[in-house]
Amino acid sequence: MGKLSNRTIMSGGHFLRWWGGFLFVLTAPAWGWSDHASLVWPLLREQPDIVTRSVPAESLRQFLTAEQNAIAQTLDDVEVWSAQNIAHYPLTPASLSWRNSSGPIVERFLSAIRVNPSLSYPLYVGPSPERSNPVVKPLPWSALSFLGGGNAQQASRYWSLTEGESVSVAEVLATASDEPDLGMDIGLFDDNGTAFGQRYGFGRQPFGNPNLDYGSQAPFHMGFYHLDWLARVAQPDLQRTYPLWRIALFGELADVAFRTGHPYWGWRFLGWGLHYVGDLTQPYHAVPLPGVSTLQALWSVVQGKTSEMVQLVSNRHGVIESYQYQRLKAALAAEEWSAPLLRAVAEQGNTEPLEYTSFVMDLTRASVAAASEFNAVIATHVSPRFVSDPNFEWTGSGFEVGLVDTVRRERGQAAVTQLDAVVAEQLERFSRVASQWIARGHLPPEEAAKRVTQQEAVMANE
Repeated sequence: MGKLSNRTIMSGGHFLRWWGGFLFVLTAPAWGWSDHASLVWPLLREQPDIVTRSVPAESLRQFLTAEQNAIAQTLDDVEVWSAQNIAHYPLTPASLSWRNSSGPIVERFLSAIRVNPSLSYPLYVGPSPERSNPVVKPLPWSALSFLGGGNAQQASRYWSLTEGESVSVAEVLATASDEPDLGMDIGLFDDNGTAFGQRYGFGRQPFGNPNLDYGSQAPFHMGFYHLDWLARVAQPDLQRTYPLWRIALFGELADVAFRTGHPYWGWRFLGWGLHYVGDLTQPYHAVPLPGVSTLQALWSVVQGKTSEMVQLVSNRHGVIESYQYQRLKAALAAEEWSAPLLRAVAEQGNTEPLEYTSFVMDLTRASVAAASEFNAVIATHVSPRFVSDPNFEWTGSGFEVGLVDTVRRERGQAAVTQLDAVVAEQLERFSRVASQWIARGHLPPEEAAKRVTQQEAVMANE
């Protein structure tokens, strides 16, 4: 009495297909916090050694050539760990093994870690609040990504680095923290229409819309590690998520780079891992339907209202991303370091050692716990046409840039205050786990940093 029987669940094939299709579309928005680099800068500024110390830029090819054996052992160890600790982990095909493969060294590595090989992963740096922008012409967005780019990416500027050029640790880390959103995890599944996707062994895309240019990255940037039993039964593919694997992979690659004397790649790999850590602090990346129980979601299927629920969740996700981005960028541009949102990122330092699995489970559990209130505040304090109208599409609506002013005009300053408060709660969680992750890095000794600067000066005079 009062329970769904196994017969109801298992024999209602058409019902579960509707449910599966619902979640397939629902999780299509795969962007996490907009502009991860800007998000992390308030925290980095609180760590002067990270800002002031520099490392020499090093090409990926040079690092790989120098440390082939150490990298091979690291990838072998990560593979064993992943198979033992990550449910539904798809083993790396033997043909992709770094130890056993042949061919161009960079291509072998990109295949071994199963990322999109059509990107060039060049030496480059993004803007920094700690220095003026370089006077040289910035790189075009197309030099870094095949994606169209969102507002945050298109508004940023990036500049090339040369081999051996001195760059601050903070700039390496912040720039790299945006990199996974440039296309690194796109096209990796069997059904994504790419040759490499058919070789990588991930199977068919479990969720997310493969017809969107960024949709196939969703299973790598979302971690649904705390689903209830009904969701696990109704849609088991939601458990095929891989941010824990990416975090462990890039954490271990960072460690081997630091250990073997390649600090640039140590910090760049650490920045790649930081991206996924940050994504998981976003409640919409830890819960398929914030504020909606599994039974409520199933009932919406019965009522034929799945598309309406999908649209509302998608719009609320997009709205709060735009709001956070606009508020953070305005404070950064004005250098208002005492602004509440910047302080929320800056003041939650944590340097405790971490273990990958418990680290990810704890942070996603906190994101799940925050999801319902987060969703409710957005629904209450943003204009209903943006977050409560299933016939409205936020993406591409043109309201992104003026969103804060629109909220203030239509809902009052109290609404801005409430939205700031709930965003600050999420940013405080980001600050705690991000600082814990960054503490894994190895700063170069001051003398080594000075030698880099002196050598750069000699090269400039030659």
